[in-house]
Amino acid sequence: MSAPLPESAPSLAVVSLLPAQRRQRIVEFLRRHGAVTLVQLEQALEVSVSTLRRDLDSLAAEGVIDRTHGGALLRQQGYTAFEPDSVASSELSPREKRAIGTAAAAALQPHQSVIFDSGSTVLEAARAAVARGLPFTAVTNDLAIAQALGASPQVQVHVFGGQLRPGSQTLVGEQLIEAARAIQADVLLCGAHAITGGIITETSPEVAAVKRALMRAAVSRRLLVDASKFRPRTFMQVATLDEVDEIYCDDALPADEAEHLRNLGKRLTLVPVTG
Repeated sequence: MSAPLPESAPSLAVVSLLPAQRRQRIVEFLRRHGAVTLVQLEQALEVSVSTLRRDLDSLAAEGVIDRTHGGALLRQQGYTAFEPDSVASSELSPREKRAIGTAAAAALQPHQSVIFDSGSTVLEAARAAVARGLPFTAVTNDLAIAQALGASPQVQVHVFGGQLRPGSQTLVGEQLIEAARAIQADVLLCGAHAITGGIITETSPEVAAVKRALMRAAVSRRLLVDASKFRPRTFMQVATLDEVDEIYCDDALPADEAEHLRNLGKRLTLVPVTG
């Protein structure tokens, strides 16, 4: 079982609900997150996978949701631009994100320069890098990540200037993009909203533009995504996987996706998630 949801989020654990009540909880969960896997719903709702499959099939038949391989998402016409808030994003796959972040941090070398993109999985990498006591130079556009990195006297932290996105701790804007043109870091640790057929996408044009600039500012571009991110594409294209050097994902990644990535010649690290 996964770690419990943060206290700030409404509890979604249910006991002996009627099918209609349970399905309403699923719809509420999807409204917060946009897209989820069966495993995520099982952990959050404490309901068996077989029951959830029946619930999702029923909701799909009613036209409320769209079914995907291993999960569900908002109706397609609304999903491409759907963007969960930062608290909602952090609720999903916490164990997977922590394992991926730890593995990515373990690959960093002393005295490297590292760009930390915004996002909950990259935040876990920042925390793991600090826990290693590694000396390095960091640049980020995420205030939460900057704060985590600043806890170590071994890390020299630089924060890009820009505009703070409403409801988040992410900085965006032309000032940031211009600043990114002036640096060439050793490593970029980058997240993504969705990966579909070799294309990395985001819901926000501003976030997508920043990610593209950060990718151009690093020698080694490393993508940190849990298996649930391999899903239908969203609004704005960031890059193709040809522009990424390494991918870190949990070992729940479907075998066909893993084979596709390896056929692209990408270095793929599948991280086991335990305990």
